[in-house]
Amino acid sequence: MAAILLSACSTMKDAINPYNEDFKCRAPEDDGECIDTPTAYKKARYPEIVSDEYPVNGLQQDVQDNRYKILAELLQEPKKPMLQPPKILRVLLLPYKGENEELFMTRYIYVKIEDSKWILTDLTEK
Repeated sequence: MAAILLSACSTMKDAINPYNEDFKCRAPEDDGECIDTPTAYKKARYPEIVSDEYPVNGLQQDVQDNRYKILAELLQEPKKPMLQPPKILRVLLLPYKGENEELFMTRYIYVKIEDSKWILTDLTEK
């Protein structure tokens, strides 16, 4: 609402971001490079992947390929038993007044609705 009121005297863009966005990099060659923030983050996080020869968009493809490789290796391994955790239900109780004018405040109650169980095993149920 405030942005709409402030924009009466200027454009919406100027009201939301009043700073100049026409940044020109004036850094000398030996003082680093002028790049946008997402590219700088990717170069800092993954220096071996992001380079002039390798486009930043290829990073997503490499991550996806790595996930498929890990999944394929898991599928080729023999089955290993795993324990599925129990299912817990969290119930919110709102404040209420008891029979003898007691006040019960807001609280949570946790109820186990399903026990843990073994999965990916050779056990057969009878």
